[in-house]
Amino acid sequence: MKKYDLISGLAWLAVGVLFCIGSIGLGLGDINEPGPGFFPFCMSVCLISFSSIHFIYSLKKPGALNFAIDKRFWPETDGMKRILFTIISLFIFVIALSYIGFVLTTMLFMVFVSRFIEPQKWFTVFLLTSLTTCLSYSIFQLWLKANLPVGFLGF
Repeated sequence: MKKYDLISGLAWLAVGVLFCIGSIGLGLGDINEPGPGFFPFCMSVCLISFSSIHFIYSLKKPGALNFAIDKRFWPETDGMKRILFTIISLFIFVIALSYIGFVLTTMLFMVFVSRFIEPQKWFTVFLLTSLTTCLSYSIFQLWLKANLPVGFLGF
């Protein structure tokens, strides 16, 4: 596990540096009028900080740095299949938003993920789906007044 921690720490550090460079290119603005790159810059600095801490902690972690292939990255045989289905379902979620609306799309997505990607009991599926949909709708539509996509059913 130590090698995976080191590799992930370096990978997220690289992603943070790339986002930091990109956000500087957008313009940071000043303290009174932040530019479009200000928030991504702050987030990339956080990512760089946390990934550096993770990398340093992984170096100090006990255990030998063994790069021999001793066990699989995904111990389950269908781990890659689950990741692929999750990515495909996210693309379908984004496409379906404009056609069937936020509420119905979110409900269908949550049922799919919680029942078929990581199988849960039906009670848990309905509870998770209801809470996620109601909470996200309340935050974005009612509190933040964001314009969420409305589908052909009117919600």
